[in-house]
Amino acid sequence: MRPEFDVVVVGPGALGRVFAARLASRMRVALAARSDERARELERGFFLAGPGGREGRVFLPAFGPEAVPPARWAIVLVKGPDTETAARVAGRVAREGVVSLQNGWVRERLRRAVGEGVWADQGATTAAAKREGERTVWVSPGRTWLPERARPLAKALTAAGLPAEAGPEVAQRRLEKLAINLVVNPLTAVLDRPNGALLEPELWGVVRELVAEMQPVLAARGLELGEEALLARLREVLVHTASNTSSMLADVRAGRPTEIEEITGVLLGWGRELDLPLPRHAALYRLVRATQQVHRGEAFEE
Repeated sequence: MRPEFDVVVVGPGALGRVFAARLASRMRVALAARSDERARELERGFFLAGPGGREGRVFLPAFGPEAVPPARWAIVLVKGPDTETAARVAGRVAREGVVSLQNGWVRERLRRAVGEGVWADQGATTAAAKREGERTVWVSPGRTWLPERARPLAKALTAAGLPAEAGPEVAQRRLEKLAINLVVNPLTAVLDRPNGALLEPELWGVVRELVAEMQPVLAARGLELGEEALLARLREVLVHTASNTSSMLADVRAGRPTEIEEITGVLLGWGRELDLPLPRHAALYRLVRATQQVHRGEAFEE
């Protein structure tokens, strides 16, 4: 039987809404919401402001987690703590595969939750979006990297204005994005400062120490960037996002659960496996855990 939809986006937060709205110009797209009530709210439409100031109301089919119809592909764009819940929904409805574009490292958890018989893997994206009250603001199309098997999805994303490619390069891009997140997210969350603050001379020294400590662990996982190249990449990102509030800082300020486990927690686990100490990252991990207000978050929100 032919799937009812081409793509289901599981996680209609800011970035999920952008991906769904753009893809809907080319194919049949649905949203998977955290509840039936939330699905009804989404079906009433949401305002999307794009680059250049273009703004309009977007209407897409939306379904609660038990009512999501079958689709060729499922894109998972939820916060790290919601990975298993979202992956089970995605695995139940996807026919060709499930692709995560989440922050942090969730590959193994995603695959376990999706279950046997459904292909699933993690990509990487630098696309950016944010919520401003009832408006969703598409900040940047960025670039998206997917595994080779998701090439049809990469072509669809590119045609929809979200440049994407599929191939072996995704392995490096996943690790590079994790490396950036390992420094920017926890450090800005603890300091309560925007990204650009890390370029200040005193804080750049801390950035250097964090990179020097983590680079051998990431290299053992396959990262090809050396310490200086990684620092140069970090500086580039910080310059371009100087006024931005990192997602982890936004979560801490809002009292939401953070993605510290999917980011720093993963690194610390890799370090233990290699018997490589990571005292600075371990201290940041403890500080974020102590700073955040722990309560149950809302599933399927980015």
